[in-house]
Amino acid sequence: MSAASGKKVLNKLQMFASFKLGDSEIAISVSTLQEVVNVPDKISSIPLAPNYLMGIFNLRGMVIPVVDVGILLNIPRSGAAAGKIAVVITEGVRIGLYFDATSEILNVPHDFVCQFNDNPEGVKSVIKSVLKLDNGNRLVEVIEPASLLKIENLSSLLTSSQDTQEEAKKKKFTRRQCITFHSGAREFGLNLSAIREIIRVPEIKRSSLQVSNCLGVVSLRGVVIPVLDFKKFLQVGEDQVTDPEDRRIIIMKVQEFYVGFLVDSVDSIRTYFEEDLLPIPMFKQEKANMMRGMLSTSATNNVLLLAEDQLLTEDEVNEFTRGHSALYAKGEKTLEKDSGGERHPYISFKLEYMLSTRLSSVHEIANITEDMVKPPGYPDFVVGVQHMRGEVVTLVDLRMYYGMKVTGDYSNSRILIVKGAQGKIGLLVDSVESIDTVDESKKIQIPSLFARDAITALRGDIGQIIEMPDLTGKKKIFMVLDMPEVLKKLLNPNGTAA
Repeated sequence: MSAASGKKVLNKLQMFASFKLGDSEIAISVSTLQEVVNVPDKISSIPLAPNYLMGIFNLRGMVIPVVDVGILLNIPRSGAAAGKIAVVITEGVRIGLYFDATSEILNVPHDFVCQFNDNPEGVKSVIKSVLKLDNGNRLVEVIEPASLLKIENLSSLLTSSQDTQEEAKKKKFTRRQCITFHSGAREFGLNLSAIREIIRVPEIKRSSLQVSNCLGVVSLRGVVIPVLDFKKFLQVGEDQVTDPEDRRIIIMKVQEFYVGFLVDSVDSIRTYFEEDLLPIPMFKQEKANMMRGMLSTSATNNVLLLAEDQLLTEDEVNEFTRGHSALYAKGEKTLEKDSGGERHPYISFKLEYMLSTRLSSVHEIANITEDMVKPPGYPDFVVGVQHMRGEVVTLVDLRMYYGMKVTGDYSNSRILIVKGAQGKIGLLVDSVESIDTVDESKKIQIPSLFARDAITALRGDIGQIIEMPDLTGKKKIFMVLDMPEVLKKLLNPNGTAA
């Protein structure tokens, strides 16, 4: 055979990668195949997504949606298979296709590729051809990635737009804070600026006018607030057992009304830059605009950041407040201000006593990680240092610092990260209780005879108390920890912590 005829034969060959799916074999042209990866430890599911969307994962800074090919094509999967994800790219969109396993690379003559001439719609349009191998005894269906984008719900996949140099620079220096919380097995985030308060769950009173997903109403300082079940609202399922003591109600203002969302736990306050937010390729689905992006907190943990202004539509707000709008907060009756004066958010936490400090003093709330180490030469109350996104945070056991009983078990402790002159310091506390808006005019100087034991134990670092009613009308008292004074003492030459 001449060189020319050999080249002609090679030009007629097409290369495909084949994959196993149950008893079936599916192929993809290598021209559209970017790579094949193992199934990651964490695939974050997307609320309200079609059933064939397994979720999303972070692949080297790109958010990849994963389509379960078995569900999409109604082909049973092998339950024992470890699974592989084929990442294909078409029209600038990357999509992960989940299979049971890889099979082989096929070099197929053009004549063995049987094209379908009809133009079916929907899922059937994904299969455009079949490979006829082994004299017709082996038939391998071929997925056409471009056809994926024509399926309803897949047609609206968005690619992340390339930021201009000016926009990228702006994102780099735009710092925000968000509250992260769990609902079911999923972790979500909401910008801190959108949240009015976070409270423990009181008695939720039922209303004969409430609608689906609305558990009832609570009254907070005279303001009646409907409470929605976040799991049912976003259809995230009941796949995780949670401690009722951990549940919280996140209160937000939507349009002119206040709405509470019942979640399984509020976990942390996280600081992030806009450039850290990975865009999510969204499917055509209900409330697609609600997902602002994904924050990758670790290799196995991703936070879905929600857009607060897209959580509820105007029709939903009208439905939730239908029939008893007069009970809801409008006009002069608000949580932010009253006749007393300006209100600011305070975070309350336990450290033998119930304490509180201005939320603005706290940079983040975090958990202790396994990489905490104790460098030599540090004071006893410095239990270690911990890496957090490129920064080293010094961890101070406040119980040990104040001479309180120390258990040495930090598994349930929370870290209040504050920023000092010499860097970030993490203050270990027993638990974080709530975030409340406080009328500054109603703070009072602590009487000299009031809680003398607490004043002595806390080395004079408290000078004010906050007294406010809880949802049952019972007064609760918080002692305000003077965070600047705490940092000043921690960093002085006699007790330097950093």
